[in-house]
Amino acid sequence: MILHFSHHFDGIVHAPPAGTRTGECFVGPSKLLLWLEGQLGLSGYRSNTAYLRIELYRQALSQYLSEGATPFFEKSFAADRFATAESLLSWRDELLLAGWNFESSSDLPARLKDLAGVEILFKTKLQDPELGVQAAGFADRFEQVLNALAQRKIGLSALRIYEPENLQIPVIQRVIKVFRAQQVDISQQGIEGAAQANSSLGQLQKGAGTGSGKLAILHARRDSDAATFLAQLLWKNPEYRPTFLIPEMNLLLEQNLVNEGFAPMGVLSASLARPSLQVLKLAPAFLWEPVDIFKIMEFVTLPLKPLDAGLALEIARVLAEKPGLFSDTWFAAAFSYLERVEISDEARKQYEFWFDRRRYPADATAPKRDAEALYAYLQEWAHDHYEATGSSNPSLLVLAEQARRIRELLETLPEQRIGFLELERIVRTIYEPSPMQLAEAEVGSFAFVHQAGAFSAPVQDLIWWNCVYENATPPPDKWQKEERAVLEKLGVGLETPRQQSQRQQWLQMRPILQTAESLLLVIPEQVDGADAVPPLLLSDLEAAFGDKIKEFSFHLDREADRKRLADWLTVPNQENISTRAALRPKAQLLLSNPGLWNDSVYETPTQLDSLFYYPHRWFFRQKLRLYRSSLLSVTGDNTLLGTLAHRFFEKLLKQDIRGLDRSALNEWVENEAVTLLPKEGATLLLYGREPERMAFLKKVKNAAWSLVSLLRSNDWVVENTEMDLAGELGGTPVKGKADLVLRRGDELAIIDLKWSGAKRRKELIQNGEDLQLVLYAHLLPPPEQWPHTAYFILDEGKMIARNNVAFKEAVVAGRTGDDHAAACAAIFEKMEKTYAWRLEQLKNGQIELRTARTASELEALYEGQLFELLEMKDEDARWDDYRTLLG
Repeated sequence: MILHFSHHFDGIVHAPPAGTRTGECFVGPSKLLLWLEGQLGLSGYRSNTAYLRIELYRQALSQYLSEGATPFFEKSFAADRFATAESLLSWRDELLLAGWNFESSSDLPARLKDLAGVEILFKTKLQDPELGVQAAGFADRFEQVLNALAQRKIGLSALRIYEPENLQIPVIQRVIKVFRAQQVDISQQGIEGAAQANSSLGQLQKGAGTGSGKLAILHARRDSDAATFLAQLLWKNPEYRPTFLIPEMNLLLEQNLVNEGFAPMGVLSASLARPSLQVLKLAPAFLWEPVDIFKIMEFVTLPLKPLDAGLALEIARVLAEKPGLFSDTWFAAAFSYLERVEISDEARKQYEFWFDRRRYPADATAPKRDAEALYAYLQEWAHDHYEATGSSNPSLLVLAEQARRIRELLETLPEQRIGFLELERIVRTIYEPSPMQLAEAEVGSFAFVHQAGAFSAPVQDLIWWNCVYENATPPPDKWQKEERAVLEKLGVGLETPRQQSQRQQWLQMRPILQTAESLLLVIPEQVDGADAVPPLLLSDLEAAFGDKIKEFSFHLDREADRKRLADWLTVPNQENISTRAALRPKAQLLLSNPGLWNDSVYETPTQLDSLFYYPHRWFFRQKLRLYRSSLLSVTGDNTLLGTLAHRFFEKLLKQDIRGLDRSALNEWVENEAVTLLPKEGATLLLYGREPERMAFLKKVKNAAWSLVSLLRSNDWVVENTEMDLAGELGGTPVKGKADLVLRRGDELAIIDLKWSGAKRRKELIQNGEDLQLVLYAHLLPPPEQWPHTAYFILDEGKMIARNNVAFKEAVVAGRTGDDHAAACAAIFEKMEKTYAWRLEQLKNGQIELRTARTASELEALYEGQLFELLEMKDEDARWDDYRTLLG
């Protein structure tokens, strides 16, 4: 048996044909450990048990602290126990792999003494029959293998190493030392330039110079552009069969190759964004309060989730409008869905599990068993769903496995309660992008490797995909000079950052040295939508070739570069997309059968406003039913604050406010917020939102007191809130809902509550465009009386009215002495005439398309028709969902 060893041979390796290497095996550190364990009869350990080891080491650190020690990690451990345990465990493993036995002595530096003390406690835990085998990690297993190798000789004739011996990691140097003592033939595999000496590639392999070899640098704006170009390039050059170096586990290149008819390569995909894994980090959101509505929304909108799809959609719609749990709207939507006959009992059980559970304050702790139940449920659901779907989704097995690890880690915790941050840390420890093969490799596919050092033999043609800078710079040396000196005396040789950097450089050079015919470096400016940094290799090329590097540099967006590249390969044609001038927008849409659209059941103030000013919006929405689809996203703050403020005032104005003083009113707002915000405004309760929440409640208190004061000082009493109104306009039924109706003797007033926009509301009254208020005034009985109308702006606590007859303190938008009844009557008369005019247009099949570009044409078209109507707009409609349809 001959072993070929390199630090990059744990994955796919480009090796000589299998028929020429009988009895040879290519291994990296992990594969070498598995091979040695198999030879020595020590195999059978579980992989991916780092989470258990970290927890056991955390317990050892905690026990060491509890025994009265004051170690160097005391403050770090108090700040973040799991992160500290994870970091110090990596220190411990590095010392163990380097050969230290953790024996304490008087001359040991303080940090090493602490680590030696913790090691005694940690080894005791590893000797536990139940946990020891499960928690054996790479370092412990390699130490066991080295101890066994010292007693036994295995059947190995030669070891070929691909990096210099002094650049091997310490444990491999120890293995080499043992093999050498056992008379194993050990040699470094020489790697010389594989290209012809007179080519550019050959000169690069030697270090500098020029030539005419096939060395090319392909620049592109985006990696997606480069992938499309390469796929088409290979299709046009069937004789060109390169090997790919694909540094990341990403399917972009393979998908483009498959689109051009090439066989799948079987590239693995690893992404934390995989929907099936998102549920792992979202599940704890159901355990805490205040509830993180953003995570709940993400949970219910996942394509794959342990919740009935229809129920999840109903909940998402409610959360988008009212971000909170268990509002009246919530129960109406959820229970009306669950009470349907066709809904399974499983859907009801899922609802009960996720939502009918006790939640705990996020700044306190929760019983560990509740967290265990979450991940036990996910593990069981993932297995059951995998079987139910005919074993067609392997990502479910990944989900089940990671849920099992989280559950096991929680069970290992000695504490019976767990905090919010601790649970987040545990989930992050387990949550990892497990590689998955979405399509198996097929015959005739291109060969590829993932790591630069995975070439054990020359390759004819190589494409280095996404050759961009990878931040592989070793971190600063964590070991102090005194510690290194003491360890060296003990025969423990720790690796230095310089050795790590040199080994990394050695591995990065291997693709260049092993390429014989052509090397194509693909260097995009953006990768996965983010700006990429050019690789350090590009600096080496510039140093080697100077200005001549331009001769083999090509940019996809430059026609001249594509022509130069055509001297080597047939390049796919680049076709410019023809453009055409935008057509002049039409001023009107003509209907061939207008009678089909005369079927209005009733109108609302909002619909009438669209019909008056922008008929296309009314027609597209009310007649063609072109509704904007719900984005199922949590509503923005401005809309949310307005909705919440309305809810506060709706509840307040139903109370007896006559005896309320300011302190009692403030107390009422605070008490109401305790119940209202969790149900309909939970986003304001999240961590870090306290300033916004306090500012909002302060505005509500000020506005409430301002409104109460205005009512008292002007002798108004609340007649009704959210009052339904109905009537007719031009023979068409009209319905609306008034926010607030007031009475003062025989006088009435209608107040429209708005969260913000004082300037705009004032302009509406000044221009006679407060149509909604005028329509409400018309609909409010008795018909012979015109009530007062006004806007109350909540965030400023201001009343805006046409005059100050109803409210002495109001901001007057018209003239002080204006007769509100005459003004309302005049506006309503224009509304009736405008409505009749629009109906006549519809009867004739004319739908006005009013924009800033068509306004002048429409004015000329109508000539003298507009004098007695509402003043038309000469700008685009605000927030027009149908702008694209207008051209």
